[in-house]
Amino acid sequence: MPLLIAISVFIFVILVFTPATFIEENIVRRRLINVPKLSNTKARFSITRLTPVIINTMSLFNLKITQERRRKINENLELAGQEQRFTVEDFVSLKILLGLLFPLYLIFLWLINQNTMLLYLAMFTVPIGYFAPDQWIKSKLKQRQTIIKKELPYMLNGIAIMSEAGLNLVPALQEFAKNDDSILASEIRKVVQDISVGHSQVTALERMAERCQVDEVNRFISALSQSIERGSSGITNVLRDQASEVWETRKKDAQHLGEQASMKLFLPLLILALPATAIFILGPAIITIADFIINF
Repeated sequence: MPLLIAISVFIFVILVFTPATFIEENIVRRRLINVPKLSNTKARFSITRLTPVIINTMSLFNLKITQERRRKINENLELAGQEQRFTVEDFVSLKILLGLLFPLYLIFLWLINQNTMLLYLAMFTVPIGYFAPDQWIKSKLKQRQTIIKKELPYMLNGIAIMSEAGLNLVPALQEFAKNDDSILASEIRKVVQDISVGHSQVTALERMAERCQVDEVNRFISALSQSIERGSSGITNVLRDQASEVWETRKKDAQHLGEQASMKLFLPLLILALPATAIFILGPAIITIADFIINF
């Protein structure tokens, strides 16, 4: 235990007395080499203030983020819609910070009351804290996909109406993205941006499908891409057909959720409502029978 405290104090002293310019130079050099995606620093979490310290500490121990790991984290952040909130360095720093804070807090409690159970708990909280951000990203990804499924029918109907009014596909996409602040609208803005820099419409739409990872979006983009390759005359019909299909899918999902809710409510009703109903109905009868037996 004294060795652990000595190591912790040594690391703390190194972090405190390491020149800030040295940390900033390492961060700038690493960003120039890896060329990470630019992000909105105002929208990111405050972990960015600790990121230079944690990344510098990793450099002291010759720990680096591999290109494969960087690509995987960046992909997960994009799929979860968190690429503007975290960089790869921010996310790795958050994992390390949580992996250290939980056990250090339990060790601090152990130093106070000398409860050995806290030391065992501290060992288990290291992986829990380290992998907690990964589970958070997965939950954000599922939440984002659910929102996209809900927004898709409205988007399809809106673009179909504008196409029927005489707009081509790209101007209709621009008009929808300009007048909406939804997740799909932001994805459409990326599609329009890709088209403006020289990508084909099919390629831009396929990149949108990769970012969304939703089956309904994949089917819509597949049908729309086939229509674009054959000619843009039937795009409005494709949009209408896809909107009807998505609405039917939403109705079936709502019906399925309703059936699940009724099954989930059955057990609480059986445990709570049935005894109360039985007491309310049979209570007076039981009291009357008991009085009759006593007075007999």
